[in-house]
Amino acid sequence: MAPLSALAGILGLSVVSGINLYLAVLTVGLAERFHWISGLPPELHILAHPAVLIASALLFLIEFFADKVPFVTAVWDGIHTFVRPVGGALLALGAAGNLHPTVQVIAMLAGGTIALGTHGTKMGFRLLAHTSPEPTTHSLISVAEDVGVVGLLALAYSHPYVAIPVLVAIILLTALMLPLLFRVLHFLLAGFAGRVMSWVRDAGRHEVSEWAELAILELDSKGSPHVVRAFARKVKGTPRLKDGFLARIGARWHFIHRGLFKTKSIAMDEGGIDPLRVVKGLIWDSLVFLRDGKAQVFFLPKDWARSFHGDAGNPQRNIKEVF
Repeated sequence: MAPLSALAGILGLSVVSGINLYLAVLTVGLAERFHWISGLPPELHILAHPAVLIASALLFLIEFFADKVPFVTAVWDGIHTFVRPVGGALLALGAAGNLHPTVQVIAMLAGGTIALGTHGTKMGFRLLAHTSPEPTTHSLISVAEDVGVVGLLALAYSHPYVAIPVLVAIILLTALMLPLLFRVLHFLLAGFAGRVMSWVRDAGRHEVSEWAELAILELDSKGSPHVVRAFARKVKGTPRLKDGFLARIGARWHFIHRGLFKTKSIAMDEGGIDPLRVVKGLIWDSLVFLRDGKAQVFFLPKDWARSFHGDAGNPQRNIKEVF
């Protein structure tokens, strides 16, 4: 293989392994067996073995159905955090089989890292989709991922000059999405932990972070007695699922969160201490406030819910069409 073709194969296999490892193995194996592609390194010829094709096809079928079911896909992706990066590293090593041993080692390390990144990005988006846990959305996302895996591999082995910039762009985009992934994971852990803790005890003011207390004192020297932890779902000027605290100061609620260089405060509209809407859920309560006449939506962990509902009047309206 020419160096650029080898590079396209390494990048292509690394990227798609983090999305669907079994489909990647099955696609390359079938392409090699039926001579749809040629010039693969000998290390990848094993993918065309009948036993490998059968095993990868069966595992792909299992993943195909597991990937369509909300919450099941989260467990499946969690398990494959330990599988896809290893598979990506091994496939990248095989794709570099005709290159210098030093390059092979670099390819293996890069392959595992890239596969971990694309796997993490996929898992993050899937977890984010669980805020609307209905099967149609997950099915469409899953089918798009499968089509993308086959399409990227076909591009990598048929048009490597086109594939390389496309794959590099995907890798860079994946790196840019990592902060969102970390916020999603933090959000989910906080949600499940809050649900469990709510059966034991309620969170209180003593759990408010020191940086938030200092920001509250700057806004109100007396210190607001009503503070709850919240995550931004749709708040203008705030990253999705940003962790922070809602503090009621006077006739306004303020969302206080940590920015890159300083603590920030966003004030909701004045004119009432209750949120516009409250929707109670199994893991989270959703709160809707107004800011400049537009809805600002927050997630409230369940261990903070009783404190909030006790402090915020009687916002028991359950109007789901807002969402």
